[in-house]
Amino acid sequence: MNRFTVFLALVMLAALPLPPAGAAAAEPAATDPAKVEAQLKALEAEIAKFKEMLKSTETERSKLEDTLESNEKQIGELLKKIEAIQKDLKSGEDKVSSLRGEQRSLEDAKGKQETLIAKQVRAAYEIGSEEYLKVVLNQEDPNRLARMLAYYDYFNRARADQIAQFKTTIAKLEDVKQAIIAENRVLTEKRAVLADEKTSLESVRTEKTQTLALLKQEIKRTGSELQIRTRDRERLEALLERITAGIVNLPTPQDTLPFGDRRGKLLYPVAGTITDRFGSPRNDGKLRWNGVFIAAAPGDPVKAIHYGRVVFSDWLRGFGLLLIINHGDGYMSLYGHNQVLYRETGDWVTAGETIATVGDSGGQNRPGLYFEIRHAGKPTDPQQWCQARPPRHA
Repeated sequence: MNRFTVFLALVMLAALPLPPAGAAAAEPAATDPAKVEAQLKALEAEIAKFKEMLKSTETERSKLEDTLESNEKQIGELLKKIEAIQKDLKSGEDKVSSLRGEQRSLEDAKGKQETLIAKQVRAAYEIGSEEYLKVVLNQEDPNRLARMLAYYDYFNRARADQIAQFKTTIAKLEDVKQAIIAENRVLTEKRAVLADEKTSLESVRTEKTQTLALLKQEIKRTGSELQIRTRDRERLEALLERITAGIVNLPTPQDTLPFGDRRGKLLYPVAGTITDRFGSPRNDGKLRWNGVFIAAAPGDPVKAIHYGRVVFSDWLRGFGLLLIINHGDGYMSLYGHNQVLYRETGDWVTAGETIATVGDSGGQNRPGLYFEIRHAGKPTDPQQWCQARPPRHA
């Protein structure tokens, strides 16, 4: 893309009507849920319009870049499906384990009931019906006769109760056995689906690797890395300008301090090593980092640093799967190069909530999280705001 094309793209983006800046300011509290939702929908519409404009102005965007976006979105969705299936499998396996425990208890109860009934049958046989009549007819004492009749009545009722309980146990045991069979059938089906999803994931990952290799060859051939980085930053700044203009004022929960009061007390979104610091040079000193890059293992959970609402959750060139949270009072946090996004635009999040997982999307050659904090649209040093997050196992 030549300088004129870049300039034309930015002019066209700037020409898009921004939401009135005073619209958000006119509602300082924005505590009315309906108004908040209306503001959010308006913001979503603006972002959608922005993304369409990006597509129309990026006339030289290669098929390889389109393929990379498709690959990384597919990987994120497949990983979410796999995680959901694995959770279902764990739940199903726990259910089968519980049913087997119930089965063992019922079989134990069945054995005890069989023994008790057998004793009662033997006792009844030893007494015999004829003996019962003799005992009854030979009683001259009316009180003794009453006691004997009561004893035999109790004995017969007890035997009948034991037989009824035994039948109930048998029925429950059969139900449990059928439930185990049914649950195992479901587990077998889910394991097959899981295997298919994993095969699909490996296929897409292979395609992504091939796409990245071709992209690197193209960049090396054209020597356009700096130009690409510059365009990526311009694109992010244009997006943030639109978000800032249409930002939704957030009511702060009573038990949550405003973002500005948490300076130096927030936890980084992921446990890892900061390899690139705010303001440090990149691309041979021709650009500087507006945030920090935290090296971490793929799949590690990415946490929201503070209460807020997601205002962007999608793929953006240069940043991959990107999530932006509005914390109110002009503060935003940005989380880039994710592997999976768990929250969508409009979702509320709380501090410490898992919002994504660490990845290498956006053409990265190393796993980690790109993290920014913005105030009034301007980048600020995250190290002045955040403390190291304890390791995952802590």
